[in-house]
Amino acid sequence: MDFSVVTISGMLIAAAAGFVQGLTGFGFALLAMPVLARLIPVKQAVPVIVLLSLAANVVVFISCRKSASFKAIWRLAVSALIAVPPGTFVLVYVAPEYIKLAAGIVVTAAAILMLTGKTFPVRNEKTACFPVGFVSGFLNGSISMSGPPVALFLSNQNSDRNSFRANMVLYGIFLNIVTVGSFTAGNLLTKPVLTAAVLLLPFMAAGAGIGMLAAGKLNNAVFKRIALALIIVSGSSTAFSALLTILQ
Repeated sequence: MDFSVVTISGMLIAAAAGFVQGLTGFGFALLAMPVLARLIPVKQAVPVIVLLSLAANVVVFISCRKSASFKAIWRLAVSALIAVPPGTFVLVYVAPEYIKLAAGIVVTAAAILMLTGKTFPVRNEKTACFPVGFVSGFLNGSISMSGPPVALFLSNQNSDRNSFRANMVLYGIFLNIVTVGSFTAGNLLTKPVLTAAVLLLPFMAAGAGIGMLAAGKLNNAVFKRIALALIIVSGSSTAFSALLTILQ
């Protein structure tokens, strides 16, 4: 891929997405995909974002690994892995716009309720990880929207800043590795993809570093509001774009 194709806009969005990932532990693809997909073909943009997201998750995880709960994440991860095939199957027979619309509305409504102070504490958190992971995996397989359900769950359980970020990036690492494996099997990690990822990597790393520094200066209440606001943006934009497609 020529350097001219990976424009300053791509570098800036990689830095911005890295900042959000470093700050909250999720949201890289949410910001990067719309812009990067305009600069390079979608079949290249998706694996580039997955590779950069994996790198960002690893960087953030190193800084907060002591707060991660492997016991919680393995339940989310296993159930998500089980749910990816059904999600993909549904995508084949159901227009993705309707799935996006429903998921976007539900996620946005839940995040708004929680932003106003309403929570729904789950006593048996270990058991709850399975349905949450299943929904996340299902949405990942159908519309690539895996992050918001897990982020909502962790926020609902009043996870502190460090454990929220650590568990989100650990979960993200698992999904990224599985996805990279599937891309490798499908011969999607081409030379142009790897070249673009390498060129954008320093900008992502710089943004993630600044985001991690900013996260350390936030208290738990402010951090939770930022995370919920990002979920609302994700859910509402997903629902709005789906509705526009349906009405066309």
